[in-house]
Amino acid sequence: MRIEDITDAATRSKLARAIAKEDGAKVRNANTAPNMEPAIGNAPLAKKEAEGINTPCCISIHSVRKRLADSDGISGKACIDGLVHSGILKDDSPKYVEEVRFSQEKGEPEETIISIYA
Repeated sequence: MRIEDITDAATRSKLARAIAKEDGAKVRNANTAPNMEPAIGNAPLAKKEAEGINTPCCISIHSVRKRLADSDGISGKACIDGLVHSGILKDDSPKYVEEVRFSQEKGEPEETIISIYA
């Protein structure tokens, strides 16, 4: 006889617990949730002030590709977010980024050239 053959849910549950206990396995009650509360020592650290360019600047993104992309197909937002994430730019708000230019041309090798003018 297999546990799956027992139709009574309570009996099946008791048998499964007994087998697990005998095997030394840890039995988890389905009605209890794990403790998801963070420990006091796991508080987030204070945000570190970025040291990137902190004056208004213009960003030029030039893409060289085998095939030209749609005018909105160049991932300018991803490029700018990468500059902020790496600490090159302090922020991508209008206070720090006055203008963004996109250009593209056909050619090889494929590359993206990002220029920052302060």
